[in-house]
Amino acid sequence: MTLPGLAERYEVVRVLGEGGMGVVYLALQKKLNRYVAIKSIAPYLAREPQIRERFASEAAVLARLNHPNIVTLYDYIEEEGALYLIMEYVEGQPLAQKLQQGPLSLEEVRHYFKQVLEAFAYAHRQGIVHRDIKPANLMITSDRRVKILDFGVARLLQTDHSLTRTGMRIGTLMYMSPEQIKGERELDARSDIYSLGVVLYEMLVGQPPYPPDISEFHLSLRIVQEPLFDLAHPPATLPSALGEIILKATEKQPAYRYPSCEAFLADFEAAFREVGEAEGQRSPEKAASSSSTSVEQPAFPQPARKSKWPIITLLLVVGAGIGLGAFGFWRFSKGKVEPASSPAVMPETLLTAVPPPIRVSPASKALPPASPPKPVPAPPSQPRKEVVVAASPPPTPPPSPKPLLQVEVGELSRTLIPSRTKAKLFLRNTGEGVATNIQILLHLFDKAGALRQTDTITIRQIGPQEEQMRVLEYSTSKIHAIRAEILHYQP
Repeated sequence: MTLPGLAERYEVVRVLGEGGMGVVYLALQKKLNRYVAIKSIAPYLAREPQIRERFASEAAVLARLNHPNIVTLYDYIEEEGALYLIMEYVEGQPLAQKLQQGPLSLEEVRHYFKQVLEAFAYAHRQGIVHRDIKPANLMITSDRRVKILDFGVARLLQTDHSLTRTGMRIGTLMYMSPEQIKGERELDARSDIYSLGVVLYEMLVGQPPYPPDISEFHLSLRIVQEPLFDLAHPPATLPSALGEIILKATEKQPAYRYPSCEAFLADFEAAFREVGEAEGQRSPEKAASSSSTSVEQPAFPQPARKSKWPIITLLLVVGAGIGLGAFGFWRFSKGKVEPASSPAVMPETLLTAVPPPIRVSPASKALPPASPPKPVPAPPSQPRKEVVVAASPPPTPPPSPKPLLQVEVGELSRTLIPSRTKAKLFLRNTGEGVATNIQILLHLFDKAGALRQTDTITIRQIGPQEEQMRVLEYSTSKIHAIRAEILHYQP
């Protein structure tokens, strides 16, 4: 198999992978006798004038990336109707395949993700944003080194935000930042930081944060509006310290995320130190001292020492007896026994814990025990009368006017040369309020009715009783229907 324009220099061995942006081949570079990976850009992209204009300048920037954890771009080649990226070939296992076996151990997470953060910190300092971070783009070699694939390729192939979604699958959408979902064009390093937070979550939990069968619409809505996981019931395998940094990395607003991968890495290392302390890792000296619970007996008998406890015990018992006698005398006085009619009686013993019975002389008659005073019945409680003062309700403010939005797509027009599809999008506000930051999700279907791609556009503001129109344009003629839905807006 040969590629147009490359037959003399490269011999294609086999296909390594295929995606919406092109096909990757394993090839032998004949002159240097080394294996390389050739990414052949999809023809519909390679014919785009804007991509061809950007290709040389952007590829030159990517070729200057030199980091042990980033796949090296050797060369870039332009041919008529074709564009090629000649890259370092890496043998290994994609992280996506490794995660199919379940979550990684904490040691593996620390080892691999630290390399990832260091590589992205280096690339971001060079002003390059990846834009397509996912486990499939993280290769793990046999010597436990991480290699990041397709660095900056998404930017190189971008003409407008619709093209970045061509051939998109749920697997890619799962890791996109909220600003990518909204279709914002100016993305910085914080968009990559969001995607890295999602990847870290999957490494610890063993599965993505969203179910695989969720629709693109509901997935987009959850990415934009909901936290990455249920804060009240976090996954059992997610340590709380690491869960906190994941939540910070995946904040909906970029301003609240980590400002850089260096800051992300610092908290990542601190979280692992906290996890180690929580697991109760102890030094050998402390373990030895705490594990010994018995005292070694001496080899020779020791002389017995006199204990002071019997004397202390006797004093306590005597004091208790005196107190109990005083208590008995107080009970008799409560029974109205006159002290003159009966002799003073002392307890039989001072060492008993129970008050002894009180004796009287034979000449005197025994007095009956004093009966407890009869309780005086409380007067029946009268029902409490509550005086309710009717307060005048505060004046109800008039309801604020609300917008009422409607969206529809007009008739499509298609051309074969060049391949394009155009349509008009109409947004109407039939309410009395103003709507701002309107996010509209578009579903693009082919002739067979299958979903071909999705797109998101933003309209800044629409006033009451106002209608706005936007022109939709896509570089393909295979779109036969477009359905529009309002994803989000602010009244």
